[in-house]
Amino acid sequence: MARKNNVIVGLGETGLSYARFLVARNEDFVVVDDNPGEGNVMALREINPGASVEEITAGCLLRADQIFISPGVPLGHEAVSMARASGKDLYGDIQLFGELAAAPIIGITGTNGKSTVSRLVFEMIRDQGNKVSVAGNIGTPCLDVLAEDVDFHVLEISSYQLELATELKTEVSVVLNLAPDHMDRYETEQDYYQTKLGLYNNTTKAVINRSMSGELGDELAAATFGTGVVPGNNNFGVSVQGKETWVTQGNTMLLSADELQITGTHNLQNVLAGLAIGWLIGLDMGAMLDTARRFKGLPHRSEIVGKVDGVTYINDSKATNPGALVAAVQGQARDRNIHLIAGGQSKGLGFEGLSEELGSYLKGVYLIGKNYAALQSEFSAQDPIACDVLAQAVSAAAARAIEGDIVLLSPGCASHDQFQNYIERGNSFKSLVRRLKS
Repeated sequence: MARKNNVIVGLGETGLSYARFLVARNEDFVVVDDNPGEGNVMALREINPGASVEEITAGCLLRADQIFISPGVPLGHEAVSMARASGKDLYGDIQLFGELAAAPIIGITGTNGKSTVSRLVFEMIRDQGNKVSVAGNIGTPCLDVLAEDVDFHVLEISSYQLELATELKTEVSVVLNLAPDHMDRYETEQDYYQTKLGLYNNTTKAVINRSMSGELGDELAAATFGTGVVPGNNNFGVSVQGKETWVTQGNTMLLSADELQITGTHNLQNVLAGLAIGWLIGLDMGAMLDTARRFKGLPHRSEIVGKVDGVTYINDSKATNPGALVAAVQGQARDRNIHLIAGGQSKGLGFEGLSEELGSYLKGVYLIGKNYAALQSEFSAQDPIACDVLAQAVSAAAARAIEGDIVLLSPGCASHDQFQNYIERGNSFKSLVRRLKS
């Protein structure tokens, strides 16, 4: 039998996982990437010493029998478009995983909160004695867990990954929320939204955010979550009783928000989504609540770094779009006590309306990065301070903040203008806060 001509497009984490996948099946392959990083090339050589790395060309793709696309490579890339138009089969890792995985898949997407909910659901399943993997956009490529003997696979799925996962079959799916993002990749907001909502196309049980039910129709929902209380055990919500906020299932109060280690109204919604998913797959509610109480969240996502002179410092570096910035400020604010550090490299998104929506929570605004000018104009009513670098912003905020205030890094932008990624930006913030302590 003739061996197939396999081409991997993009040499990032997903590209390397394709290489491991093909080597395990004794398949040859070529990798194409217009700008392969030296570290990834070295990692590829460890997987397959003889593998070649070339530029992405139409000729290479048109000669291929199978093309494996990394999510960071736009389908609009000229060579990829030509291959697609010619009828070539393009594989994404999520779709491929779905075709081969033996265990049920729980699919989680949304503009914000994906990683937090994915990790929470993983811990809920694990803590009840089940075997479970968590992979996808959260860090571990899904093909790397394909061979694991588990009861459930939890997949965090980005919009880029969903572009080639239109036939993915899931046991449970949730689109946590939708807000403008990745406008540098999608022509319209609606294109981005429809890509996300495609996760519901082939799911057995859909978890629906009630704020989106008008677009989706109530008949799709196996369970819902959102603000307020809705009767029925499949509806998870929030009830405010005096000064206390409760997580509810139908009319039953399950636990107080004060019992949770993760903070903010947006994280409360994440807990609701996790409980809805767990309930649909038959997990014990009491045990899920215990997991929720223990859950500390993930680094760089509303992460409390510590207190200095009574001022709380919060690292929300993962907030790379304005919607995440809004959620962080509104979720953390107690009256007008937020000193916001924002800015970076825009993803083609506008900042209009942020000042009006957030002004009542903000005590100070400190702007960094490539797109500070647009934010400076938007937050003009808050007299923002333009800072060249993050260290300057932290120093300026620390000088003005008083006991009871919060200094919140929630950039609302990507990090690539000044940092390698949001992780490096968040770690830099944490290092600067540690210096304040000393």
